[in-house]
Amino acid sequence: MFGVSVEGAQHMRIPLHKFPRALRRLLAVGAAIATVSGGYANAQSNSAQVGVAAAVVGEVKLSNAQSPKPKAISVRQRIALADLIQTGKSGRLQVLLLDRSTFTIGANSALRIDRFVYDPARGRTSGATVLRGAFRFMSGQPNRGNSATISSPVATIGIRGTILEGVVGDGARDIAKLEIKAVRDADADKKEATLVVLRGPGPGTEPGAEVGSASVTSGGVTVELTEPMQAAFVPRAGAAPIGPFRISPQGLASLHDEVFPAQVSGGGLGKALLGGALRILPSVINGGGRTPTGSSSPNDPPSEPGKP
Repeated sequence: MFGVSVEGAQHMRIPLHKFPRALRRLLAVGAAIATVSGGYANAQSNSAQVGVAAAVVGEVKLSNAQSPKPKAISVRQRIALADLIQTGKSGRLQVLLLDRSTFTIGANSALRIDRFVYDPARGRTSGATVLRGAFRFMSGQPNRGNSATISSPVATIGIRGTILEGVVGDGARDIAKLEIKAVRDADADKKEATLVVLRGPGPGTEPGAEVGSASVTSGGVTVELTEPMQAAFVPRAGAAPIGPFRISPQGLASLHDEVFPAQVSGGGLGKALLGGALRILPSVINGGGRTPTGSSSPNDPPSEPGKP
């Protein structure tokens, strides 16, 4: 029996036959992703693949312990545990994780995937760190066992089955100035302040859709976000989250512009990011990409169909 484990520290074996056929193809790239021992793929090291770059716009670079010098990322490039991804002033990136969750980061952002465990029968557990900049996380296939954690320099964000947007640093402080008095008047750190907004779905969503929620913890205090457009703001390290409060239309537009600037201005960047996962799903996850001959890095992009 063949199985896979993808986690930074713990060991977990999942029979490969439990994965959807499309994901089995992606996981079966063999030695480029995991080392095989005793009939199982033990992908526990920091080089274990967790997803692919679905859309890349502008300057986006990746570094890790094996390659400390940042290198440009290309579409379909594999993303591994502990990879540090950084965008420039015009850069945007959308990462498609193995469970079809998506992680999008805006300009001047830094993201690292720290933990990823996926069992189609039991759900997905993941952990990431956003060091700076704007981000959007959208859960993949519905499963009550799904959970995700995003850390910022000042807060820990717990996510269950939902869409979440946030920003760390200057962008958070700027948006805070548009919000309620308690948020507007907070003494916010320009590098570490963190704003989190639950985008949905919530209790008022369409029938059959899983209700999502998020929690924001800092300074020993946790704030729960259970309704779309509820927000929480952590101004600095050690401060309790302010919220929940309903983000203003101006604040929401500013946050959206941080992640998808073309969505607001009518250009093409937003379309490139939103459409990235749709292009990658059929071409990579459904078997269009394959491990390049002689490749030893989990970050090498798969070859184009029909090309050596």
